[in-house]
Amino acid sequence: MVEEHSPRHVDVIVPVYNEEDILPEFHRRITALGLPLNILYIDNCSTDSSAEIIATFPGVGLIKHKRNEGYGGSILDGIANSGNERIIIIDADCEYPPEALPELLARLECADVVYTSRFLEGRNRFMPFTKRLGNQLLTIFFNGLFGQNLTDLYTGCKGLKRSALGGITLQRKGFEHVLELGVKLAKKKITIEEIAIDFSPRNTGEAKMKHFSETLKYLYLILFYFLTER
Repeated sequence: MVEEHSPRHVDVIVPVYNEEDILPEFHRRITALGLPLNILYIDNCSTDSSAEIIATFPGVGLIKHKRNEGYGGSILDGIANSGNERIIIIDADCEYPPEALPELLARLECADVVYTSRFLEGRNRFMPFTKRLGNQLLTIFFNGLFGQNLTDLYTGCKGLKRSALGGITLQRKGFEHVLELGVKLAKKKITIEEIAIDFSPRNTGEAKMKHFSETLKYLYLILFYFLTER
């Protein structure tokens, strides 16, 4: 595991599940940025050769789950096994371009939490309608209850300062992690800022979310958190 911590360095947490086809491209693109990144891959019990491919990447950390612990479980492990003040979370499927990291880090200089948005500035209008609608319903509902002004709550690329997590306990291990994190940041009166990002729908692997059923579940969870979180 990479354990070089310094004010200049950035921890990059990359959850992975069955991404063997795209991992070499992702790693090539993120390392080509030339930034001081401590890259930590969390392989969530992939059934393909993802973990073996990651093991060939020099100078990175790799955590291998023996069973599927969920998207949130991967992120929680990444946070627990890293130590720099600045943290980037980015999916390994290249839907979110690694080339956005310099702008994300620049914005993080003056903000505690920065999400990338697939919808800010009118971008990505050709995203499938049901996927876009579900995300926007969740985002609008979340904004109304928790006083934020987001356009893309369920983004897969974000940056935050470790200090923003102070006093926060995160427990959700599935995709519910995204809601739990957003709610608890909002409860701390932290404003989640955004930058626009170009989004490339995946053409390898398979999507991890079932959008209709998941949207209904997450609408319920947003209301649940609003009524129960103090």
